[in-house]
Amino acid sequence: LVRTLPSSISHLTFDDVLSNTAALALVHNLQSMAGDDDDETVGSGTAGSTKGFVCALALINSPYIKASTFTSLIETIQTPPRDGLASLFESLRTLDLSGNNLGDDASARVLEMVLLPSSSHSIECLDLSRNGIKGGHSVKRALEEYQSSKPKLKVLNMSSNGLGAGDVASAIVYSLADVLSDLTSLDLSSNSLTGEVLDRLGGALPFNSRLENLNVSNNQFQESSVESLISMLDRAVKSSSRLSFLHLNGNYPALTPKQEMMLSYIMIENRKRCISTHFEDRFRPGKASLDESSTGPLSTLSEITIPKFDRGRRNMITVLFSAPLVWKDDRNNYYPIEMLDVELEKSLLWQCFTEASRNIVLSYDNATTDRLQAARTKGCGCLHYSGHGHPTYLTFEDGTGGIHWLEVDQLKDLILAGSESGRPPFNFVFVSACHSFLAGQTFVDAGVPHVVCCQQEAQLMDNAALSFTRAFYLALAFGRTVKESFDIGKQAVLNSPTVPNANVEMQKFLLLPEDGNHDVAVLDAEPVPEWPLLHPNGMKTSRRRSSASSSDETETSDYKLPSLAQGFSGRETDMYLVLNLVLSRRLVNITGPSGMGRSSLAIALCHYIDERKSTMMFEQIYFVRSTAKRKGRSSPIFSLCEQIESMTNKKGPISTNLDLDETVEIILRALRKTKTLLVFERIELLDGADAQDFKFFLGQILAETKGVHVLISSDKSLGLLQLTGVGEDMYELGPLNFRSTVKLFTFCCPHLQSSRERKELLDLLAPETDIPGDAESRSDEVNEKVKSMLGDGIPARILSAAYQMPVEEFNELKSLRL
Repeated sequence: LVRTLPSSISHLTFDDVLSNTAALALVHNLQSMAGDDDDETVGSGTAGSTKGFVCALALINSPYIKASTFTSLIETIQTPPRDGLASLFESLRTLDLSGNNLGDDASARVLEMVLLPSSSHSIECLDLSRNGIKGGHSVKRALEEYQSSKPKLKVLNMSSNGLGAGDVASAIVYSLADVLSDLTSLDLSSNSLTGEVLDRLGGALPFNSRLENLNVSNNQFQESSVESLISMLDRAVKSSSRLSFLHLNGNYPALTPKQEMMLSYIMIENRKRCISTHFEDRFRPGKASLDESSTGPLSTLSEITIPKFDRGRRNMITVLFSAPLVWKDDRNNYYPIEMLDVELEKSLLWQCFTEASRNIVLSYDNATTDRLQAARTKGCGCLHYSGHGHPTYLTFEDGTGGIHWLEVDQLKDLILAGSESGRPPFNFVFVSACHSFLAGQTFVDAGVPHVVCCQQEAQLMDNAALSFTRAFYLALAFGRTVKESFDIGKQAVLNSPTVPNANVEMQKFLLLPEDGNHDVAVLDAEPVPEWPLLHPNGMKTSRRRSSASSSDETETSDYKLPSLAQGFSGRETDMYLVLNLVLSRRLVNITGPSGMGRSSLAIALCHYIDERKSTMMFEQIYFVRSTAKRKGRSSPIFSLCEQIESMTNKKGPISTNLDLDETVEIILRALRKTKTLLVFERIELLDGADAQDFKFFLGQILAETKGVHVLISSDKSLGLLQLTGVGEDMYELGPLNFRSTVKLFTFCCPHLQSSRERKELLDLLAPETDIPGDAESRSDEVNEKVKSMLGDGIPARILSAAYQMPVEEFNELKSLRL
């Protein structure tokens, strides 16, 4: 039937009429029709012709059609035109795949196809409602990875997909400021969404000047979230917002009569303003009028708006943190790099913008070249880099925990790639690293008009950097010029009680170019009742949260990673080696005696991976600590199931009456199509049937999933090869090196009252040398004595020595090097 349709037919709808076999036949017919030479068929036409092409295609309410069949359909639509012929779908504007239960992966494929630039179709309207997307990890990733300066999707329907089970709805909201910035209509109704999504929506709408119709009906928004949205809309309609229809009916709890009245009034006033603006623009003297024959909806008027989001992107700040674990010499020897306290700087920046309470979008990410390029591509106005400095290089991460030495010429080429003529790559850059003059000058040479950095030869003190950064960004957020903010920051250093030699430290900050005009405000953000309206999107779903980043936590999860061990340090090389095992192998076992810090290393590694989800392979991490029995069950398995259900099921805790097989099936069903890291600690505590059940459980996980990796800590091998066919990679954890031993002791010892006292004792007992590893190679009686007094490098014994050492013994320790 399809092959014999007359060329006048341009809209095809198949509503619950196709079996999977028939759908496959349809796909094959559509594939062949693109090459037909018969001018009377839908697939006919020559290159450049538009006669008879499909403008709208709907294949709906067919849940029994396999996802692979829909994938074939997507590939058919994506197929470029043959030589001398136009694509069958070249004029395709509307694609409706609603009610097919496609699931997350297939829906993501559809969305990717629609978002990517293509000559084979021109889809502007997409309906993916009622497709069981739920958690939506793949859809979220598709939105986050797609980058384009020319978004084209106008209408998107994602209703009735259970999106409240994950944070994909938040990802859609975030995308209103970039990849979905051309949307005129968005439907997120009937998704069990909560107030967090509505709060994010309130923050995103000021950055979108095209959205006209928004449907968020039949959700579960709290009264306070609705009030906040109304307040934001009342301000937005007086500016550039085109939102004219907002649907909130069926919400639980129901809107109050006052809220309904306010929403109705705001939408009516905005429709009046939009229509008035339309006619003013249409008949403005000297301006070409719109096509008189146009009868399209109000969304067609969006073509006459000014360029999108210049102001919003100007007020976007991307913070890139570089914390590589090791560097490697020419002989492949690894040398640890002391990890920076990035959480402290995150907290500082968060406090600055919270106090300023301006509509500024702050995002965190790890500093790799591709994430720098992503910030550049998205048109971010301000860039903040924090990392280790070097006189010749900027130190980035290589994506696997190692260091990437980025030369200044490479940095310049990276920044300038794809630059628009006359437009600077960033309006402002802050280089927070010692020895950063060359990097700062490179940004200047690339066209950045304002760069703050530290002099090349200077060793920047932490307290000086913190004092300057706090005062500088607070002034900048309030709309002060770069020059005024820079001077305020220097005065903060000069008058800080925590910065010795303040006059010297104050001179270590530079504003480049030295002869530039810095009497310019780079931020122009409006005040907001509470910041952030739009939560940050960098260091995605990181669960190790200071007060700075608690709002960036995965809102659907009741579970967090365990906190880092107090004073954790000195394990950078171990972390790097285990990390690369975890990334490349499916089963890794950290072994070693009790007290060596196996669990602390695993926790630190999980945080490191979790803060780098934009570049590392895992979508989620589950850390299982409990080994106690619960109603006769093997606790690690049941604890894992509880964590999974807490992140994906909002109906409450799972039943405690499930048997082991049912529990394992729940876990497998949740993880089978995901990229997940499972972490189990102290497995040696399991015995008897529990130990055997756990081994069989791991065997099932490794055999029935492809993207799940497992990290365990134990005192010996599990011996799973015969069960899984997957090799068990062992990593033997040894004692801390000498300097790390002393450092952990000084951090925990109550006899030391200040950071200065701790550093003085550290440098006295274990002085740093200019030769990597030199301090470890020296062995003298004093070193051996100190090491013995401090627990021989075993973390548990070091902590015991630190907290229990009497004053007399502590004084003896200090006198060993005097």
